[in-house]
Amino acid sequence: MSVQKLKSYIARKRTEEAEKEIFRNVLIVIQKTYQDLTSFKKFVISLIVMMLFPIVFLAFPTSINFNSISVQHASAAIAIQIIFPLWFWTLGIALICIVGTSGASLISEEVHSGSMLILVSKPITRIKIFLGKYIGLFLYGAILSFLAVFLLGWIAVLRYSANIQHFFGLIPFLVASYIYSLVILLIFCSITLALSSIVQRPRNAALGVLLLVIFSFIGMMVLKTFIADYYEEFYIYTIDLGYHLGNIYVGFMELFNAIPLVAEWQQWFGIMTGVYDVTSPTDPDQDINPGGMTRNDYVYPWVSLLIWVGIAVVLLVYGLYSLKKREISV
Repeated sequence: MSVQKLKSYIARKRTEEAEKEIFRNVLIVIQKTYQDLTSFKKFVISLIVMMLFPIVFLAFPTSINFNSISVQHASAAIAIQIIFPLWFWTLGIALICIVGTSGASLISEEVHSGSMLILVSKPITRIKIFLGKYIGLFLYGAILSFLAVFLLGWIAVLRYSANIQHFFGLIPFLVASYIYSLVILLIFCSITLALSSIVQRPRNAALGVLLLVIFSFIGMMVLKTFIADYYEEFYIYTIDLGYHLGNIYVGFMELFNAIPLVAEWQQWFGIMTGVYDVTSPTDPDQDINPGGMTRNDYVYPWVSLLIWVGIAVVLLVYGLYSLKKREISV
């Protein structure tokens, strides 16, 4: 072996070892982040909070005899009972607030306490530290949402029929809802860590996420009652983040054919998000719309998704830039 080849071989081995060291350090950051987030007590409390509101919905009686109808019909009826509280609370307000408050301290608190100085002293870039914390937070939320979605489905089946076949029939709906939750986690983990990188105090980062949640799920709904006449004329739906979240979720339901398109659940999304037209015509004899409500196709679901992804990406880029330029010292 020539001297040149030997030098090349040594340089390549050093590069490989350096890359392996960086990869190991990223894994350590992921593991530490996940362990810091998942204390047993905190995890159980978070799970209970996510399921509390839908369980209250399940307490209301229904006139359906689930044992006298087909498995497909029964599973669809159960999905109709839980779809709105699942979207609005379990995969909406509760999940986002839990992720936001849990992840708010991952960057800002470590910078403030000096712990970040230990990490940046290792052979790992700040961007990779950010990535490791992002993955750890995402895994925490993904496990939490998986358990919440499927436990809620199981509890709903026990509440209405206690028939295991009805749970199996409910799985397409639960899977579609869980995939939606992963999209929400991708977006709000980015927003949370971006804010944690930008602001000095964790509580300010958490407050930013909470304000965004309140504006999206409640604020715009209230505001629409005062500006209903101008909502479409001035394209206000483009900034209605609650509409876009509902539009994305309904888009997943339609894509996976996860639930019948009937007015019984669509009216909730019409009232709360404007995805459906609440003035859709009904059968005058039964006061229902058996064919489903009219969809307000202001924008396509993928456009709503791009709007939320755009917000997350802009904050993420600014957050990474802030973290990269931030002075880290004891």
